[in-house]
Amino acid sequence: MKNILIGILLLTTLVFGGLYLTQIQKTSDARAEAATARQKLTEMESSVAQQEERTATLRTRLQDTQAKAIAKAEEVTQISQALTNRVQAQTNAKPANPFGEMFKSKEMKDMIKSQQKTVLGGMVEKNYAAYFASLNLTPEQSASLKDLILNRGLVDAELGMSMMSADNEPAKRKELTDQSKADRDAINSQIKDFLGADNFAQFQSYEKTIPDRMSLNMYKDQQGSGPAALTPDQEAQLIQAMSDERQNFKFTTDFSDQSKFAGDLASYFTDEKIDQYLKELEELNQHYLDRVKGILTPGQIDPFTKFLNSQRELQKAGFKMAMTMFGGQKNGN
Repeated sequence: MKNILIGILLLTTLVFGGLYLTQIQKTSDARAEAATARQKLTEMESSVAQQEERTATLRTRLQDTQAKAIAKAEEVTQISQALTNRVQAQTNAKPANPFGEMFKSKEMKDMIKSQQKTVLGGMVEKNYAAYFASLNLTPEQSASLKDLILNRGLVDAELGMSMMSADNEPAKRKELTDQSKADRDAINSQIKDFLGADNFAQFQSYEKTIPDRMSLNMYKDQQGSGPAALTPDQEAQLIQAMSDERQNFKFTTDFSDQSKFAGDLASYFTDEKIDQYLKELEELNQHYLDRVKGILTPGQIDPFTKFLNSQRELQKAGFKMAMTMFGGQKNGN
């Protein structure tokens, strides 16, 4: 996962959203189970007397399920309120990092780590599927390689959490960044040993397309099987076209180029740099649209354009959050 800093931010944001959505899904599942139990109960009540015992059992199950639904709903409310209260308290106090206190809690960190592992595991499974298929690995070999990629992603996630858990000075943040790089390099060495030199070179080339695969997977999920859905051939052409355009585009501040990052997040995430990046990202999106005219049908162009615009807005929100978290300077300050 090439884009470490952006990936850390987006994955951390995704984890909070994933945590909330997971709890909501549990509540929805519990309520759906209650509805199913209620329907079965109605059917059972109209049956003959010999089914009365089963009806009683079903009544108990319905009560238990409803209790679980209520408990899950309360759990969601408590988590949401706790997060809101902590952010509000820190914002009122105006610390250098208003989110830092959240990550000082061991329970909070453990919960987020669990969510990160789930989210990252799904991302690895989905975005590396084509590469795994090309290697003709055994199930055991595929599992080992997935674990290595997942562990490398968790290194980035841990770095993000460490940087947000305290108001660290630039020197401390550089120390954390250097340690994270060493951990990543060690895992990359393991991946190289596992694949061999030739396959590792192909692996590195494939990883350059991961941001585009992630983006197109989100687009595919949005479109489903509707009229704007991509064919496999279109998807392959889009990945290649977008990857070519992105790698040939020169950002003034390229947040994916870690060689330019020295650990000072406050000077890295500033209004000026973020605004310039977003302007250049809009230009890159136009390059994408110029290329896809020969790939997508007329009916697919508009949905794809709207998707690119929505992704830009998500990145904008993510960068603004990063500036808030890490104490970046605003224009004129």
